[in-house]
Amino acid sequence: MKNNITTFIGVDLAWRTGKNPSGIAVAQGNSEGAELICYYAHRYSLVEISDIILSLSTDNTVIAVDAPLVIKNQAGRRPCETQISKKYGNRHASTHSSNLTLYPDAESVQFAKNLEGYGFSQDIDPHFDIRRGGRWFFEAYTHSAYVVLFDLPRIIKYKKGRVADKKRGLTEFRRLLWEKLTVAEPPLRPTTNFKDLTHIDLSPIRGKALKIYEDTLDAVLCAYIALFYWRWGSEKNEMFGDRDSGIIINPTTSLRLISS
Repeated sequence: MKNNITTFIGVDLAWRTGKNPSGIAVAQGNSEGAELICYYAHRYSLVEISDIILSLSTDNTVIAVDAPLVIKNQAGRRPCETQISKKYGNRHASTHSSNLTLYPDAESVQFAKNLEGYGFSQDIDPHFDIRRGGRWFFEAYTHSAYVVLFDLPRIIKYKKGRVADKKRGLTEFRRLLWEKLTVAEPPLRPTTNFKDLTHIDLSPIRGKALKIYEDTLDAVLCAYIALFYWRWGSEKNEMFGDRDSGIIINPTTSLRLISS
């Protein structure tokens, strides 16, 4: 699998996909780097999201999903969420709590079952997943991932607050995506569509359109997380939780920049 083309798909999945939009980003490449091929937002149903993923998947496809893919606990947090929150809470990157009381019918869990039905595996092992072939997927958490990758003292606040504050946060977030990922090891190369996405004028964007833009950027980060994990496995990533209660994969080291 060293130089074969692999597809990396990032999904920022709404837990209630029928009511809130989800973002999807697709990159293709190999261990030397990848290019952002396309991205989608304002997708609401699992059918729409699944159709896009199936149409863009290749024989070797890795999917990183920002949403709880396994929920079996009746209350509280899943073990992976507790572990992430303990390690990154001081950087404001604690997770939400997902349980069957709050989310008895989480569509993210159904999404994982759908992927398995389409032939994708959720069997994850950081020691063996380096440049692994086939079709497989895992759960990621964008906040804890980017504070590590970008070596930040705390999360960037672009999800809540006044519109001006969210735009300020999104401007910083997308700047880091463009300036860091394009020169990282491996890089998400500085293609025209990646540049256009991270440099659009935010001044006229408000309301749902701003949320859709946020989801798209999160999906791009998820696609990169898929690439980063596939490239480095346990060398630069760790696994929180377990297969029965749910797993979150998170980077352990900041990006090594090619230009440095």
